Amino acid sequence: MEPTEKAVVVARKRPAGRKTNKFVLLLRPVETFMKNFLAHGALHGITYLGMSLLHGIEKLMWLALIMIAVYFCGLLSLESWERFQTKSTVVTIEKDHYYWNISMPSLTICPMNRIDEKLFHQFCDKNYIHDSEDKEELFAFIESLANSTYMNFGNIKGSQNVDRILSMLRIQPKDYMSLIANLTEDLTRRDDQELRVRSQNNLEYIRTMQTLTEYGICYTTNNLIAPNLTTSQLLRGHPPEEDYFYRNHKLHDVRFGNLFDGDVTYSFIGFDTPISVFYHSPYEMMNIARYQPYSKEAYEFEAYSIEIVTGADFQDDTSVSQRACRFSFESNLTHYGIYTKGICLQECRLKMAYQHCGCIPHFYPNNIPHPKPVCDYKTLRACFPKHEELFLEFRENAKSVNCYCEQNCVDSKVVIEKMQILTGTRKLLGSNGGLVIMKRYPLIRFNRQVLFTFTDLLAFFRFPFFFAVSIGGTAGFFLGFSVLGAVEIIYFFTLRLIWYILGRR
Repeated sequence: MEPTEKAVVVARKRPAGRKTNKFVLLLRPVETFMKNFLAHGALHGITYLGMSLLHGIEKLMWLALIMIAVYFCGLLSLESWERFQTKSTVVTIEKDHYYWNISMPSLTICPMNRIDEKLFHQFCDKNYIHDSEDKEELFAFIESLANSTYMNFGNIKGSQNVDRILSMLRIQPKDYMSLIANLTEDLTRRDDQELRVRSQNNLEYIRTMQTLTEYGICYTTNNLIAPNLTTSQLLRGHPPEEDYFYRNHKLHDVRFGNLFDGDVTYSFIGFDTPISVFYHSPYEMMNIARYQPYSKEAYEFEAYSIEIVTGADFQDDTSVSQRACRFSFESNLTHYGIYTKGICLQECRLKMAYQHCGCIPHFYPNNIPHPKPVCDYKTLRACFPKHEELFLEFRENAKSVNCYCEQNCVDSKVVIEKMQILTGTRKLLGSNGGLVIMKRYPLIRFNRQVLFTFTDLLAFFRFPFFFAVSIGGTAGFFLGFSVLGAVEIIYFFTLRLIWYILGRR
């Protein structure tokens, strides 16, 4: 090779060497900073990675141990987080029953004769229906429709003449429930005190409301959520007008009793016709699957309630997923603005009806942005009887409609000790109804309490029979980590890094 060629080769190598030196010079402060961080590391074992005296194999061993510790720390921390999100509450049993106020069971009564004849004749006169045969067929149709539910959709009466009248009146399936409501007298608003449907405890009254149920228009008493499920609220979107009858009387929303009250009773009377009676919790509504055969005489229930209450700040300190229950105002339902497990099951039936028959029965509220089609009476007669067991008892897989119902956070379990039909009460009281007696009081009640708080999530906690750690305890156990350790890491890569760049070594 000629001398000139060697000079060219040397000249070509020098710039590459200078670039390498610049890169090394650029990385050297970074290396120095990282060694300084590792030498003062907040995690156990990390200081060995910065020791220059250790062999590379030793550093790899410590790095592997730190990686294993970080893995198990993350794994157990995720389990603690999952527990905090889904299992942070517990139901305890209380036995100090001497000081409890126990709610009495609620009653919902559905009269078998729904349509008021006076209102029906006014409707016919207003719409120029004068033929007696037309009136008779139309009345039978509306009455059977008003009394229809999942057990008896096949009994709805209809004919070609009825179809002609409905077409003439321009009544579509979505108008069925409004028509029934307009032709039904609110029995709780009668002027005569002795004729109105009422619930009494001696000289005191318990609030009674006309409600819209899966059995059409019924009447509910001794109930805390009934004001949100009235016919007026669900069909027209506003609560009923104030009932001035109660202004001059002592009124209870729910009747409570305790051990020192002895026997507590209330009577729910004022019905002129045969009735079907449903008993349930005052925090719930009737379940159509617990249908009682209708009776021409009054029912008597000897019962008591086992309460489910919540601890102090239970609502504020937990989310729905943590406590696996919902309060009544935490509704996630589409057709109802209030939540209970029973109402959630009603919406499950609604979804299954829509899935299997392509429409929903007329007695469900449908004032939503995208209302579902309402079934005509022919579909109710043809489709629903085939799926009766599914709709009432959820015999088939209800997951197909994506339906899951949480428990009520506050509730009571009604225990019926004795149920009987009282013969002769209609003549004695002049009406039909139900009687509830609470002679015995429960010896236990259930209390939902917070077991695992956010504070527990950050620190150790103990139980009598086992020991568990949370995220903070797990990090301390595996890595020797602490709050000040986290602050130290943040300090090194913020303020300390700024000073280092500015030349403060």
